[in-house]
Amino acid sequence: MFAYFRVKGRSMEPLCKEGDFVLLDRLSYFVFRPKVGDMVVLRHPQEDRLILKYITKEKTDEYHSWYWVEGLNKEGSSDSRSFGWIPREIILGKALLMRKSRTGPANWQISAEHKTS
Repeated sequence: MFAYFRVKGRSMEPLCKEGDFVLLDRLSYFVFRPKVGDMVVLRHPQEDRLILKYITKEKTDEYHSWYWVEGLNKEGSSDSRSFGWIPREIILGKALLMRKSRTGPANWQISAEHKTS
């Protein structure tokens, strides 16, 4: 129930750089609901591709949950600002960033959260 993907594009810079890897945890959301602050992999609602975004808002009704997702690079991101709220069903899972260390070829850093200073 895990998969990995290589980051393409600049929508999640500065956190995720092109060529970084993302580990997709498909199990988490069988137990827990996605929540604001989660980095997720989802199917783009208008195109045939997967995208990596942060959940920034959530709304629910009696039967459904909807999420607002955004990239960190506001100028270079196709996200909810262009396609609106997304249904829970197109979220594939929680993303864990695995990126090559910028200081050494064999070191890897793993992060589940975006931290701001």
